Parts: sequence; C-alpha cells; structure tokens
Amino acid sequence: MRNPLMKPMALWYSKQCPVCDSTRIEAVLHNFHGNISCPACRKHLAFGSIMFKLLMVSMKMEKGELGDLSTDKEAMTTINALFRSIGKQGPRALEVGVPLYVVFDVTSRCNLRCLHCYSSEQREELATPDVHRVLDMLSNAGVGTIDFGGGEPLLRKDIFDILAYSKHLGFYTSISTNGTLLDEHCVKRLKTLGIDHVCISLDGAKPETHDRIRNKKGTYEQVVRGINTCVNAGMTTQISTVFMNSNINEIRDMYTLLESLQVNGWYIYDFVPAGRGKELQQEVLSPEQRERLFEYIQDIAPSSTMTLKPYPYLITINSAGGRETHFYKKYGRLTEFFKGCLSGRWVCHISSNGDVHPCHLLPHVLGNLTQKNFEDIWFNNNTPVLKELRDRSLLKGPCRGCSYRDVCGGCRAQAFWKTGDYLEGDSCWVKN
Repeated sequence: MRNPLMKPMALWYSKQCPVCDSTRIEAVLHNFHGNISCPACRKHLAFGSIMFKLLMVSMKMEKGELGDLSTDKEAMTTINALFRSIGKQGPRALEVGVPLYVVFDVTSRCNLRCLHCYSSEQREELATPDVHRVLDMLSNAGVGTIDFGGGEPLLRKDIFDILAYSKHLGFYTSISTNGTLLDEHCVKRLKTLGIDHVCISLDGAKPETHDRIRNKKGTYEQVVRGINTCVNAGMTTQISTVFMNSNINEIRDMYTLLESLQVNGWYIYDFVPAGRGKELQQEVLSPEQRERLFEYIQDIAPSSTMTLKPYPYLITINSAGGRETHFYKKYGRLTEFFKGCLSGRWVCHISSNGDVHPCHLLPHVLGNLTQKNFEDIWFNNNTPVLKELRDRSLLKGPCRGCSYRDVCGGCRAQAFWKTGDYLEGDSCWVKN
C-alpha cells in the first residue's frame, strides 16, 4: 500500500495514447484478449501486463474471471478513474476510497410525490455555471461515473447542457428519471448526446401498484410508454425497482414484464425508509423476505436477457453465498476489493444546492461545494462521519463481530434509519 512507485506508475498508466486515445491501462486490458492493434500502445504492454498480473494475484483473481473488461464501458471508466486518482492522491486514494460513482441530484423539484422518496427536502438549485464548476471538481478528483437524478432531473431547462458538459469531461454519464417525461423529442436529445444509459423507475407490475407508490394515477402507462420510447431509440435502458411489503409479491410478474419490454438491465433495491419514506417502516422487508428475494434473482439471473443487479445485499451475498453462485462469479472479487458498503468511501451524493453526503440515503452533510473544493471535503476532511464510515472496527451490534465485517460492513443507511446510528448493526439475513 505504501509502495513509493504506486503514484507515478498509476499516473503513467492513466495517460492517453496520442495515436488511438486509449489510456495505457486500457491497452493492457485489450491485450489480455488479443485486441490490441495500436503500434504506439504495444510499446507499453510488457511491463503493464506484469503489473496487472501482480494485481490479479493480490486480489486472488484468475485471468478468466476478468471477463473482457476492455469492452465494458462502465467498468473501463471506473478503472481509469481509479488509476487517475491513485496517480494524483497516491496510496491514500485506496485507503480512504476514491469517489468512483457520484449521484448528483441536480434538482429537488418533481412532478410526482412518491411515497418512498428519499429526496423529500426542498433545496435551492445550483445555477448552470456552478453545476459545471462542480463537474470540473469531480473530474479533477478522479470521479468516473455520474448519475444525474433529483427530484426529476428532466424538469431542469438546462439538463441537456449539463449532460453534454458531463460527456465532454469524459464521465460515464447516466440519468435517473421517473420516466413520465420521456417523450420522443426528449429521448432523441438524450441519444444525440451519447448518454451512456437511462435508468427509469418502475415499482409494480400492475398499474394500480405503481400508481399507488408513485402517488399519481396514470403514471404506470406513462412510464411504460417512456421505456418503450427509449428501447426503440436504441438507448441503453435500465429499470430501477424498490421492493417493499406492498410490491414484493409482484417480483415474478415484474421480471416477465421487463423481459417483454426488452430492457438492458434491472437494478433491484431493498427499501430503505429514508426521507419521505421514513413514515413507511411497515414497508421494510424482513431478513427472510430479503433472502427469498435474492434467491429468486439468483435463480433467474444466469438465463436472463437482462443484467440483474440486486443492491445492497449483493455485497453480502458475494462474500457469504459461495464461490459457485452466479453473483459471486460475476461481481464477487470486485465487491471484496471495494469491501462492502461503499458509503463515504467509493460513492457519494451531491444535493441540488451543492451539499455533499456519504451516499444518497445518508443525510449527513460533509461540506458544500459552493464553499469548499471537493478534494478538500473528501480527502482532507476531518469530519467524524467520514472517519467512522471508513473504519470497520467501529461497527456495533451484529456487524461488529460478523466474520464478513471487513468485506461487507452491512448497509450503513439501513442501520441509520432503523436505529439513528449509522454504526449500528444492519438486519441482514446472512447466518454466521
């Protein structure tokens, strides 16, 4: 971890080739699959391949477990961001965690009033130049992926300008929307900008279920129409579903529906009673329900035409579910490398007024980007919140003595909204 060569090596491998624009680490990964053609890149392969093989040994990875990362745009963006950050921050980029993924809620305004929304507080909005300045700070800090959300981000008149600037800076750029505003004109503009994916919320297989959760009749039909518009336009289309007591019995019908809609992926979330949702404690799934939810997803994932990503318990299962399970094979090594709960370590959240939070489900303000530089907040901040979230030895309750503590750590948001203390035990279902 304290190798003095780490910083200059990472910086060198994060540089772009003047001939093909690929970074040197991309060239190394291309070479693993025999896909390297640039003569300028070939010069850097020998030492780079040795370095990467040593990294694989330290992570106990086999070559076959890599997959072809060089063809996975989101994965390559993350790897490049990691190398840039190590090149700038040195070993502490790994010690404290690089904010590889940022949720940026550019507005708190919304055309719906969803029962389970974590974003219930109305905040001011940064002006367009200030949003650009925040994006510049994130780029300098080494952030790789930004998901623009809200509120409803499509309500901002300058949203397409913001998205264009994000793409200009090289971020893997996605937008999370309730789907009601995705008409053909909007989707065409998103497509033209080269947005990497659109994430659309759908919380029920039946109109009455989704409309009740979204608190507005007719929303289901609007969302399905928006999904179809994105799919027909060739957009990479992901669906986000929050499962709770009132819709968990529709999971099989949801899967059938999404397969028929031909979407690319399905993010499956376990309800955390944050924000407006804190009034819905009765909707929180029991550990047994979570176990059944995961087992169903685990069974269908290998043959699914969609990419299935269950959060946050994917982290725990990769550690405890066994090396032969589908999700362990797909994500296990990565989640063990990132060591479980990402809050305040590898992800963060930015509110529409510039407040920085450990994640979108934890309300603790670490600083404001109109007053401080992002790197000062993230790397130089002495706030107890960041220190505690980054130190697993401080965990309490069942998580403290859990054999998976250091590769999982539980969901700190679940712990906070249940007990008022983000260091308390999470009610996960893994039996130790």
